[in-house]
Amino acid sequence: MNLYIMRHGETDWNRQGLLQGSVDIPLNENGIALARKTRDGLKSEHVQFNMVFTSPYQRAEKTAEIMIDGADIPLIRDVRIREMNFGKYEGIKVRELGTNPAYIEFNKCFDDPVHYQSEGDAESYEEVFARVDSFLKNTILPLENSCENILVVCHGAVIRAFISIIKGMHLSEYWSGIHQPNCSVNVAKVAGGTITMMEMNRLYYQPKIQPERGFV
Repeated sequence: MNLYIMRHGETDWNRQGLLQGSVDIPLNENGIALARKTRDGLKSEHVQFNMVFTSPYQRAEKTAEIMIDGADIPLIRDVRIREMNFGKYEGIKVRELGTNPAYIEFNKCFDDPVHYQSEGDAESYEEVFARVDSFLKNTILPLENSCENILVVCHGAVIRAFISIIKGMHLSEYWSGIHQPNCSVNVAKVAGGTITMMEMNRLYYQPKIQPERGFV
């Protein structure tokens, strides 16, 4: 079975370089266009999905609906694949996180995730890993013998949890080398109860310059 893990299309907050997290921001017109290009690119490769899972946030849900394009394919919303909650820091410009002294401790979330301590209603990495691991083990793996292609539409930070779990990466590598532009597609193979990452960051459009961390 093939597992396609896709980031949602662009939002106005993506364009403005704002940390999005759990804030439920809709796609903008370019985000819709990117999703359509990605859908058409996969169609040109004759990829047909048996099931589609989406985060409940509207930027992911709308992307998933575009990918289905009206086909009679189960579309399942799952809170376990929602974006990481960054608490009170959501809505801040990403550029400021690395330059404003007021954000030094929170900036560990990205520059030193091993020593990051979440505060308030912000999630810890342990919480994000736990829900993604549950989704993979309890929802995706049981589909191996009944589906050929599964699509998961979610978010930049949570996709890194998917990749980290599948590749067995250390938490210190969470933000390094896993760039996820809007509508990037990652492909994994599910065989014999094991998930193997085959390809990361496949794009079906010509990318523009992305924000520094590529996750907002």
